[in-house]
Amino acid sequence: MKFSLQNLPNRRIRIIYSTAALAVFLVCTYHFIDLMVLKTVSNDQCGWVAVDMGKRGLLIKDVVPGGVTDRAGVRDGDTLLRINGKEITGESASFLLNSMKRGDTATYTIARGGTQFETKIEIIKLFNTFEASLYLLGFAFLLVGYVVVMTKPEGMIQRKFGTYGIFTMLVFGLYSPNVSHDPMWKVILILGFFFAGRILALPVMLKFFLYFPLRRNILERKWLNPLLYGISVLSLLPLFFGLRLSTSLVLYIVAMPITFFMFGLGFFTAGYRRVVDPEQRRQLRPIFIGVILGMLVFFYISILTGIRPFAIVTQPALMLPITLILATPLTFGYAIFRYGLMDIDLIFERSLIYGAVTATLAAIYIGVVFGIGTLFGMVIGNPDSKLLNIAAFIVIAFVFDPIKRRVQESIDRTFYRERRDYQRALSEFSQELPRLIDMDQILDSIVNRISTTMHVDKVAVVLCSEMEGCFSVTKNIDRECCNFTNAQNGLIQFLRQKKAAQTLYFLLDDHESTGIDQTDTEKVRRAGVVLAIPMLIQERLIGLITAGPKLSGKVYSHDDIDLLTTVASQAAISIENARLHRSELEKQKIEEELEMARRIQQGLLPKKNPTIEHLDISGISLPALSVGGDYYDFILLGPDKCLVVVADVSGKGMSAALYMSKIQGMIQLAARMYTTPREMLIHVNRLLYDGIERKSFITMILGLFDMTSRHVRLCRAGHNKAIVETNGQISFLDSHGIGLGLERGPLFEETLEEIEYPLTEHSLVIFYSDGLPETMNEDYFQLGEEALCDIIRSYKDASALELQNQLIAKARAFRGRADQNDDITIVIAKTR
Repeated sequence: MKFSLQNLPNRRIRIIYSTAALAVFLVCTYHFIDLMVLKTVSNDQCGWVAVDMGKRGLLIKDVVPGGVTDRAGVRDGDTLLRINGKEITGESASFLLNSMKRGDTATYTIARGGTQFETKIEIIKLFNTFEASLYLLGFAFLLVGYVVVMTKPEGMIQRKFGTYGIFTMLVFGLYSPNVSHDPMWKVILILGFFFAGRILALPVMLKFFLYFPLRRNILERKWLNPLLYGISVLSLLPLFFGLRLSTSLVLYIVAMPITFFMFGLGFFTAGYRRVVDPEQRRQLRPIFIGVILGMLVFFYISILTGIRPFAIVTQPALMLPITLILATPLTFGYAIFRYGLMDIDLIFERSLIYGAVTATLAAIYIGVVFGIGTLFGMVIGNPDSKLLNIAAFIVIAFVFDPIKRRVQESIDRTFYRERRDYQRALSEFSQELPRLIDMDQILDSIVNRISTTMHVDKVAVVLCSEMEGCFSVTKNIDRECCNFTNAQNGLIQFLRQKKAAQTLYFLLDDHESTGIDQTDTEKVRRAGVVLAIPMLIQERLIGLITAGPKLSGKVYSHDDIDLLTTVASQAAISIENARLHRSELEKQKIEEELEMARRIQQGLLPKKNPTIEHLDISGISLPALSVGGDYYDFILLGPDKCLVVVADVSGKGMSAALYMSKIQGMIQLAARMYTTPREMLIHVNRLLYDGIERKSFITMILGLFDMTSRHVRLCRAGHNKAIVETNGQISFLDSHGIGLGLERGPLFEETLEEIEYPLTEHSLVIFYSDGLPETMNEDYFQLGEEALCDIIRSYKDASALELQNQLIAKARAFRGRADQNDDITIVIAKTR
């Protein structure tokens, strides 16, 4: 997988750039101080060149009239043989002179016309304008690039410019890596950064200008990177391996960074000329002027060093124009902060002025305190008393501190009035939000508050749910443009990954690099929004706030984004509370409706047990939820006839309860139309088949008790077998049959079987639903039919109602703290 900074959060990107910038700055600054202060070049105001082959010494040229060498009597064409009595070469002479202090004198042994003489030459130190200008060039680019990338780390062009600034500092800050006679650690440090800079930085510098101000197709060429990095490596191989170099090759290596830099500036110039938009050309014009000036400076230095190679020591004033190279980074900074290029706000410029004014105030305050303190000491006649001065300083500081604070507050209001307005608006909004519990009111309040406080014409609050999609409240934005998808490469996922406010300017130019799909990109463009702020609850994205450009034309500053991020955080909490409140109301409403349904369902069940001579009968139904799918009924078909009905609808809850109520009407009608349980079930199945969902079915058992003939007719449609007890013997009455609603007719009728069971004195017949034997405890063990039979044996002599209560009590005791997992229905009939 290809590593990309785009996939990192902004905080981590800032850490990476800050670490790299700091490391490069420290190394380059240390080297610069070492070069300009500790290793200051000595200057004898003349030039040296090697004499002809076979002759020793250095040929003196370009002696500065009136300079230290000229005053010592040395002339052009003389030969320098020794310095302080030591034989010299070009390198050893430079090292020897550089090791001497300013004002020291060196003894030169000069050969002229076959004679030798010695003369004293005063050593002066040279301010290396060339090295200083190159260092400041790199530092200016580093500073501007760092501010840009810190302001907007998520932007590709900002990161490229920040990288460009770091590498520019690395190249020009270590342009002349003079580490001769240095300790090994320093040699490794400086040369390590030097080689890394030369190999990596030159292609980066060139590629930046291939990207800015216009992206060029050559960047897509696969051979570009190998070519650029190959040139960088090949140019340094002789240096790296310590090979003997010709003068032309040395000049080639030294000039390589400037060559790449010049090519980059040339690409920028060509790109500027191709820009069509007049406004964009106006904004880029300062950079264009700085670039042209920088190119002219480098051309000037190239020509000067060709004509006068010793100009830096003999005519340093001619090197002063190189300082104009600083116009290039300064015009970059001016255009970026003046016109908001790369989406940078004017806050940086304002911060500099604010810092200068504040520093001036602090200086005045300290000066006043010290001045009055000193004056006070003079008045009392002891101005040299340190203790008295300290005491006076403390007293006067306390006296003038309130004045200083008032002035500082006035400065803050002047420079950061917008921030104070934001803080006041945020405070009011914080007090308003908790009072709102209606979702629409909250969303309208957010939109209106942002629009009026920040003077933004287009605002939208978008709530996102993976189940329900997006819902939005907008102002001057088409809602369709806020209907973002939950696709893996959509804007929602992008914000869910970043978890921070994101400016969307980059989508207008280079959406491919962000990974955001074309659909969401088009919605952002049509909506005209340039900022998106995620609303997070414990790292979970619940929505986002999008905003269009400010009416003032300014880009969004850190203050703006901080305010909107705070608003989004508070809004997320209020929205979540509103959702919970609405969910609670809905839950309460559902519970009320379920309670009403429970009462209605209970009203459909028998209100009391029937009274039939010679038959003790009792029934109960306990739903697992508020309402259930179990059903039982007693239908009296005569003074000595009673039809017992027990049914179980598949599933439980409201749908099962609705089917149960439907079955009740059907079976009561069938009981009046037919004489046997089998006929009744066949009739009900025909009616039910076309009106029930295919995934649902109903089990039912009918028992028609006839106390005149002392028998019961049983017919079972897929239900649990009835339990009978006679003379201490417990058995299950088995009869065949499939559930109601599973098959239209022939198969159902073919499998349905009706049996007749005689009733003797004290006969016991028990009907029940599967919720009774399948009662489950905390260990997920079921009660079972065997335990059910044991309970029946223990209480077979009890009344029907008492046996029913014992069965319920034993089932609850077995269940313990576990929830009831299914509806339980029991009907017990006992003959007397």
